[in-house]
Amino acid sequence: MTPQSLTLSAPAALVRRHDLDRFRFALFAPSKHREAVFTLFAFNHEVAKTRESVSETMIGAIRLQWWRDSIEGIYSGAPRDHEVIGPLAACVSGYGLPREAFDALIDARERDLEDRPMANLAETESYLRATTQPLVNLLTRVLAPCQSTDTDGLADIAAGHALVGKLRAVAFDESVRRPFLSRESLEAHGGESRQFAELKADDGARKAVREMAEHAQNLILRGVSRTPKHPHLAPLLLPARQARARTDLLAKLDYDPFRPEFANHDPLDVWRFWVARLIRRY
Repeated sequence: MTPQSLTLSAPAALVRRHDLDRFRFALFAPSKHREAVFTLFAFNHEVAKTRESVSETMIGAIRLQWWRDSIEGIYSGAPRDHEVIGPLAACVSGYGLPREAFDALIDARERDLEDRPMANLAETESYLRATTQPLVNLLTRVLAPCQSTDTDGLADIAAGHALVGKLRAVAFDESVRRPFLSRESLEAHGGESRQFAELKADDGARKAVREMAEHAQNLILRGVSRTPKHPHLAPLLLPARQARARTDLLAKLDYDPFRPEFANHDPLDVWRFWVARLIRRY
């Protein structure tokens, strides 16, 4: 392996630096499609980080509009000079990717600017689907360009994995006063919102977290059962394996999402991914 082959592209380096989970998923994409997967993950990160990147919601709205205009530039043949937009323009051209999926991802992130918790579990799932399904559709076009792939199962996996991800981010969200977890779900189980905001999980809070974790597991089980285990779809199937491991860990922690080990990256993930792909069990 030459030094050049070890050099990552700008999108791949960005994903490795800021979204290690998806970087690892992308490594299992067929080599001819891997760069496109990195590029789509990089775009997703740039849009998803909007709220964390700004001090005011108005600035966040301006940033999202900048990305809308950038997508417009790609499809009108005048892409901006940017480390993600250039590769993204090549990806759009090479795979014939539909514009509406990019617009949908950007639009879905407007909800992040509201800085209020989800009303209930139904709104939570709706939000998670809105912020993941367009990406699933784009990735499927890249990974299976000559096949007709039903994305419903993959969308279930993505939503379930995202729900586990939000549980892992609870401590951060609460600490910056941008709560995500539904207070209705919390209080329905007898949890106290004030304690939760202070990063303390009482019995009611743990029951609410367990409900969300089990909902995520159910989504993933349904998604895996509905999806063919084709090797080229590994980047979209491996989140199921990772989410299962993380919900198992959460159960061992008595469903306390504030335990620091729950938010840490698991060094065994890559090993699990290799085994899962080899035996096609996710």
